Amino acid sequence: MTLPWLHDIEQRLTQSFKAQRFHHAQLFSGPIGVGKFAFASQLANALLCNNIAEQVAAKKSVLSACGQCKSCLLIKAGTHPDKRLTQVDGQSIGVDDIRGISDFMHHSAAQNGNKVAIIENCEKMTTAAANALLKTLEEPSQSRFLILTSSQATQLPATVLSRCAKTDVKVTNLALAQQWLESLEITNYTWLPLFYSQPLQVKYWQEQNQLQNINTLYKFATEFKQSHNFTELVAIINKQPELIRIFTLFLSEQLKQQLMQGMSFDAYQNVQHALNEFLQNNTKILGLNLPLAVSRLASVLRNN
Repeated sequence: MTLPWLHDIEQRLTQSFKAQRFHHAQLFSGPIGVGKFAFASQLANALLCNNIAEQVAAKKSVLSACGQCKSCLLIKAGTHPDKRLTQVDGQSIGVDDIRGISDFMHHSAAQNGNKVAIIENCEKMTTAAANALLKTLEEPSQSRFLILTSSQATQLPATVLSRCAKTDVKVTNLALAQQWLESLEITNYTWLPLFYSQPLQVKYWQEQNQLQNINTLYKFATEFKQSHNFTELVAIINKQPELIRIFTLFLSEQLKQQLMQGMSFDAYQNVQHALNEFLQNNTKILGLNLPLAVSRLASVLRNN
C-alpha cells in the first residue's frame, strides 16, 4: 500500500508508464523519513510483476504488483532473481558494487520479464562508482530499470543527475502524515508536529522502542536552563549518538520561541553559535567529554 502522501507521485508514474514514457532510470530524492526506499521497492515489485501488462490494460488506478503471480511470490520470499538491491556497506558504495549492477543488467532475465536494480542512498557512491554507473545509464537495455534513492541528491555528479528522471519525494500534506501516524497509535507527543514531514523516522523510533527517549530529550530541551542534573540526557546520547541531532533540533526550536518572546537577537546568535559548536564537537571529536560539553552549553543558555 502506498504511503498516502505519495499518492500523487504514484499517479504520475503510472500515467507515464501507460503512455510508454516511463524512464529506465528513476531517481527519488528527498529528506530522510519520507518513504523513498519503501516507494522504490514498491515500484520495483510492480515492474517485476508477471501481470503488469494486464494490470495496466485493466486501467488500474495505480501501477502495482498483483501479489499473486510467480514473480510476486518470489518477491515475497525474498528470492526473486531479477531484483537486485545495493545499499551502503560502510561509508560508501564502491565501484565493484556498481559493476555488479552492470553485469546483472546485461544478463538475461531469469523470469523472462523485466529486471530491476535499486541503489539506496546513491549519493554514497564513490567517484569511480558514479563513473561506472554512467555506462548503464547511457546505454539502457530493453526491460531493464534502475531505481535510485537519495537524501542528498546535490552530492551526485551532474552526469548522473542528467540521465535520470528525477522525482522530489516529500510530504506536501502534513495532515495525511499526522493521520498515518495516528493509525500507528503515535499521538500525544508535543514534539510530533516537528516530524510530520518525516513520518517514517517516527515510525522507526516506534519500532526501535525509542519514542520515550525522544520524549525525554524534548523535556530536557524545554527545561535546559533550569536543569542541573544531566545524567539521563548523557546516558541516552551515549547509548544512541545519532540522537544528538534530535536534541539540538529541540533546543533550536526552543531558541526560536524565546526569540519570538523577546530574547535579544545578539543573545540568540550567541546561543545558536554555542549549539552549533556543541553539535559539531559531538559528531567530530572522538572521546569528547559529553557531561562537560552539556554543562557548558547549559551555562551559555543560562547566561543569555
